[in-house]
Amino acid sequence: MNKRSKSWAWRRWILRGREEQWMGRLQDADCLSWAFTERPGRVRVLLEAYLETRAAAVAINQQWGGRVRAVDSREWIKTHPSPPTRIGRRLEIVHEKMRGRKKAPVPQLYIPHGLAFGSGEHATTYLLLRDLGTGSGVLALAARLFGASKIVATDFDPEAVRTARQNEALNFSRPLVRWQRADVKKLRPAVKYDLVLANLFSGILCEAAPQIAGCVAPGGRLWLSGILDSQQDEVSETYRAEGLQLIRACRRGKWIMQQWTL
Repeated sequence: MNKRSKSWAWRRWILRGREEQWMGRLQDADCLSWAFTERPGRVRVLLEAYLETRAAAVAINQQWGGRVRAVDSREWIKTHPSPPTRIGRRLEIVHEKMRGRKKAPVPQLYIPHGLAFGSGEHATTYLLLRDLGTGSGVLALAARLFGASKIVATDFDPEAVRTARQNEALNFSRPLVRWQRADVKKLRPAVKYDLVLANLFSGILCEAAPQIAGCVAPGGRLWLSGILDSQQDEVSETYRAEGLQLIRACRRGKWIMQQWTL
């Protein structure tokens, strides 16, 4: 009988508004996967970081307090697949287990729910997918589905990169996307791109603005998502300083997506 596959989670409550500060701390501690959970009416946010060994989780706990727990790998997978996510009239994202159940009127991507891979439900991803999409995972696969022939997709989390490769194989007969692990703040682009998408916290968007803007070809487009309404002015000022021109902003709930051109 096989042993259950486990990872370890460290969790603690933090003050709302300190999320980006904690992300920097976790990156410095070589922790690459985490999640924030907001509760209505609470001034604190639940931070949970995921690590491969108990020793790593305990080390973080000793430094910052909180609690450590073992996580069964099966917790990452939803028992019941969610309904398809329709992105306008151009794309439908379907859980892998729903594949082939009915003929779709629009192109489909098949994405299993897992630890690192978003399936398009979140507003920040939806805003990018509504028009096209590239970047990492589902965004890059949507770009390929719509005809992009040269795609580079990066993510800081190696688990996300691994999962994205698997999902490309699930949807396409041959690989095309160049998947790579990269820190956006350390990008040194050797090639300029016609379309660049970044779905990140606004603090990282601002901090890495020179690197992100440096990926855009003259006349190209840059689409930014992950921006809260209260943060859009700061992001706008930062990217105008990089020589880009704002051409459109879209909203879904509290989230803003900005489209820029160089």
